[in-house]
Amino acid sequence: MIHFILANARFLAFGFVVAFASSFGQTFYVSLFNQEIRTELNLSHGDFGAFYSAATLISGFAVIWFGKQIDHMDLRLYSYLVILGLFVSALGMVFIPSGLPFLILPLFFLVRLCGQGLMSHISVTAMARYFHDNRGRAISIASLGLSFGEASLPLLTIWLLSLLNWREVWILNAGFLGLVLMPLVFMLLRGHSERDARMNEQIKSQALAAGGDNLHRQWTRREVLRDPAFYLMLPGLSTLAFIVTGIFFHQIHIVTGKGWSMAWFAGNFTIYAAMITISAVMAGSFVDRFGAVRLLLVHIPIFLIGLLFLGLSDHLYAATLFMSFIGISVGFGSTVTSAIWAEVYGTKHIGAIRAMAMSVSVLASALSPALFGWLFDQNVSSEAVVMGCVVWCVLATLCLLGAQRQFLNRKAGA
Repeated sequence: MIHFILANARFLAFGFVVAFASSFGQTFYVSLFNQEIRTELNLSHGDFGAFYSAATLISGFAVIWFGKQIDHMDLRLYSYLVILGLFVSALGMVFIPSGLPFLILPLFFLVRLCGQGLMSHISVTAMARYFHDNRGRAISIASLGLSFGEASLPLLTIWLLSLLNWREVWILNAGFLGLVLMPLVFMLLRGHSERDARMNEQIKSQALAAGGDNLHRQWTRREVLRDPAFYLMLPGLSTLAFIVTGIFFHQIHIVTGKGWSMAWFAGNFTIYAAMITISAVMAGSFVDRFGAVRLLLVHIPIFLIGLLFLGLSDHLYAATLFMSFIGISVGFGSTVTSAIWAEVYGTKHIGAIRAMAMSVSVLASALSPALFGWLFDQNVSSEAVVMGCVVWCVLATLCLLGAQRQFLNRKAGA
């Protein structure tokens, strides 16, 4: 592992910093400003959730087209354009008029599309495309950037909000994106043209050597859409995105309802990030050794255990156990599901295929803030909402079992 990191340090660092920057569009970060924005713009829980969900829903459709372009555009130009979009959205958050609350919709759209959607898409797609034998390790190392964001940004942001107003914090975000991230990406992607040429030659040589077998076949997005196993993957793909987004978006409501302090809950994000880090690194090694398909059923049952702690207990350390188990699940699941597309469908069209799959996750994450907000406005308890999510986890695991069997049968017959 150490030799692999040293030999590919700059490109792995690129994946890491881009994954970290995706934090600015992730729900765990945006939700930290929930109360301040709602108060200044005079929005209810349901209103705020509806704006956020609508923006995420639109971005989920948009990412299908924008995500595909990474297959046809130079990675450096693509990365700069996405960072620019996130920079513009951060500045927009600074200047949104308090009397025009509906303007939060296009800003949320840009934040979600460029942050949660395309920044994470760049990180994972680049690692999956340009690494083969060590694909799992590369994805897990790059994904640690998001873990670092989850560990550091909640406490840092809560501290900043005690000193500054929320608009001033977004000025700092814009400054980081424009003055730090842009030059850093330029430096880390030096020499990328040679890497891209080697990858294209490798794909051509594999295609010539493999003939028409399924194991080395380079699927197009249209072919994937005709694959029944892809549709069995969708419930499992959407589970973590739907539930984690809903819980983190309404974390203030859930946490205060249980009698916990936000400082305590935010502190547990460090444990959450640590569990993601450990499990992602382990998953990367397991993927390279056993393959992503064989590991497909691991993460959702672990996630379910974490939900049970949140749904059945108000004890202070239930928050710690909840964050620990979902951290393990997210770290393991994100690595496995990120690697599986290249493993079963090839890398030539990985950007288009992963963008399509990611849009499902984004659309799922669009629904939960509005749905959870509506349920809370109807006085449904957070415990009841969480236990409903437990039932969904069981159904999603059964669907993943069906997809796994089809993928394994396909490999056996290749």
